[in-house]
Amino acid sequence: MVSHELIAHYGVLVVFLNVLGASLGLPVPVMPTLITIGASCAIATPSASAMLPQMAVMLAAAVAGGVLGDLIWFQGGKRYGERTLHTVCSLSLSRESCITRTENFFSRWGVRLLIVARFVPGLSLVSVPLCGAMAVRFRSFLWHDCAGVALWASAGLIIGGILSSQIERIFAMLSELGWHALLIAGSALALYVLYRYCRRAMMARTLRKAQIGVESLQEFLEH
Repeated sequence: MVSHELIAHYGVLVVFLNVLGASLGLPVPVMPTLITIGASCAIATPSASAMLPQMAVMLAAAVAGGVLGDLIWFQGGKRYGERTLHTVCSLSLSRESCITRTENFFSRWGVRLLIVARFVPGLSLVSVPLCGAMAVRFRSFLWHDCAGVALWASAGLIIGGILSSQIERIFAMLSELGWHALLIAGSALALYVLYRYCRRAMMARTLRKAQIGVESLQEFLEH
């Protein structure tokens, strides 16, 4: 049976893998995971003083996973430049608007964009290789990326700690369901990933048709 004690015990690995997957572009529900882990730490520890070290370990795992995944894209952007940007933006709904929007943000904020990029869906995944393509110094990138991941992960863990009593009631309900809860959770996760994939594919198809339509109209007007 899954409990908050079990989640808190294996939380370091769960947080690390979840944030790493999100940094690499996988459609994983990373913020709900951080909130759940934060609540588990608050529920499993008797006092705030005992909870803080555990929260710090979870935060360190999140930063390690996030920065490790970002380093891969940063090096890809540094080495392959625009090719990496197009690869990353293929994970987004619109390749052209993805690159244009991120370049506009970067031209205004520079590498400081990394501090808040994870709070904007899709922005972090593109801003990281863009930093590599723009030849941002590694030390500057690492510092700003660590700060951004830490700020973002702290928000999720703190929200979980604040809502721990409400989430504990959800845990109690899931405990009554037993293994059926795992089946429901697994099905919900599979449906979430399938929804993200289908939505991305449909939007990409729509955008391609719109682009073809615009090109045909331009050709008609030119002739």
